Amino acid sequence: MQDVKEIIEEIKRKRIESNTEKKYETKSQKDEITVMKGILNDPSYEVSIYDKTGCVGIYNPSKEFRSMISGIITNSIGIQPNESKRIMDHYEFSNNDAKVMINFSKEFINSYMQTGRKMSLGGREKSDTSIIKRSIPGGVIKSPEVIGYNENGPIYSNTKETKLEEYETIKVFSPYPQWLKKE
Repeated sequence: MQDVKEIIEEIKRKRIESNTEKKYETKSQKDEITVMKGILNDPSYEVSIYDKTGCVGIYNPSKEFRSMISGIITNSIGIQPNESKRIMDHYEFSNNDAKVMINFSKEFINSYMQTGRKMSLGGREKSDTSIIKRSIPGGVIKSPEVIGYNENGPIYSNTKETKLEEYETIKVFSPYPQWLKKE
């Protein structure tokens, strides 16, 4: 099993190597699954949790998730807690397990965003990020329309009007973390 930090660094390296021409980032379900599977299986992966005063704790997602599943096994089947813990300590989560967790996590975020409340993604060493869903009103936008090309490039007409329906977007708040401010 590869540890999460190695997985992240490998994805970053491959993305940078293959992204020399592109000016945007692509999504990758394969990478999502690889990272989630790593998080579920790597008991050494821990993150520091921050609030406005600084580091307030350590979170270990694999141990936390395994503990939850162990409790479910104990409470539903009735086996001893130490036996269910042993089972979970030796269980290796699969790609399918990772897909289920990704879909569950995404649906939680999308469902919570419907409340209109801001969601904190938790303070980390160098970030303090929150998200909120916002409605963008519909309307008419005007943009130049390409009607042909010549040796100098595209030829534009005056404008083209496009009617847009109202839609929803996610707004990101990521102020400078207070715990990084030097007095």
